[in-house]
Amino acid sequence: MVAMVEPSGTEQREPTGWAFVRMMVREFVHEWRHPTPFPVRYLRCDDGCGRVTPHSSIQRIYTLRVAEREVAAPPAEAVCDECRHAQPRTVGDEITADVTVTCTGHPFRRFGSKRSRRTCGQQFAVPGTASSVLCPWRATSQPNPAPPPPANR
Repeated sequence: MVAMVEPSGTEQREPTGWAFVRMMVREFVHEWRHPTPFPVRYLRCDDGCGRVTPHSSIQRIYTLRVAEREVAAPPAEAVCDECRHAQPRTVGDEITADVTVTCTGHPFRRFGSKRSRRTCGQQFAVPGTASSVLCPWRATSQPNPAPPPPANR
């Protein structure tokens, strides 16, 4: 295992020349073989589609006022992956994951633009009430195989 993060307080200089090239190739190969999953949040899309859906992107709209020399930035808003509706984040709005799902999506081939024949096979936790599931490693969307919750009457 290659340590990618140096402990704080070390006074090591960054390598130069061929040592720098070796370090960059080592980090590239490690990232290629062991990808880091991107964060996927499951939120209830209140004003949009009304379902629990994955929110994998955020948006922030800046306001520039040239006369006052001011830049205003509201908090980041989570964007629903199904209806593309943006909603501001609140405390406790993320739905807890209670079901483990195995990804059935096909990853892209290393060279080219086609997808591989083999399935992803990564396991990750999702809420049981989510209408669709997004794999954090391959970014493939699939329906949630968990049974829907019983209707409240």
